[in-house]
Amino acid sequence: MLNVIKCRVLSAGLRGRCDAAALITLIVLSTSGPILAADFGVGLKAFKAGNIEQALEEWQPLAQAGDPNAQHALGMMYEYGHGFERDDIKAATWYKKAAEQNMSEAQYRLGVFHDNGWGVARDARLAVKWYERAAQRGHAFAQHDLAYMHLNGTGVPKDKIQAYKWLKIASEKRADLMGKHLSNVSKTMTSGEILKAERLAIAWLNAQDI
Repeated sequence: MLNVIKCRVLSAGLRGRCDAAALITLIVLSTSGPILAADFGVGLKAFKAGNIEQALEEWQPLAQAGDPNAQHALGMMYEYGHGFERDDIKAATWYKKAAEQNMSEAQYRLGVFHDNGWGVARDARLAVKWYERAAQRGHAFAQHDLAYMHLNGTGVPKDKIQAYKWLKIASEKRADLMGKHLSNVSKTMTSGEILKAERLAIAWLNAQDI
């Protein structure tokens, strides 16, 4: 599997180490839309400066009030043990709150947690549910993991066409990481199956431009 930004790994089954700098990058990249709450930005600035206590002072009330960016940030801090003892149950709780507000990164992480039984019941069907929600919102890593759920018949019936489709879609954003996986899957398919999968991928991609 391929490492991405130190603590992100291209797999639901592995979890890499995450230092503070990498965690900052992930929090910034996964923030959904404009940061409307000024206090979130204050917390992020404090976190970048290494002032975890101040960051938590800003983020915890926001998270309790329902801000998905703050909820996701707390989830990551619990998952990787920054500012708190590492606690997968609390991480999953905060991820779910953000995921239910359509934050794709939180949806993806919640899928990973259900896929592995980290802090929640190991449940392939729930993993597929959250991967798919994130995948539909354009999350390339969720698209990758959803593809392999289809390929292996984990939580869904085996379906090479759906697997290829999602890998093809993911490769539009991350060809550097997905190309090899797409090639490997294609070797197990007929030309007709590949053509059907290509058409499904193109239709999905075109629909995103509407």
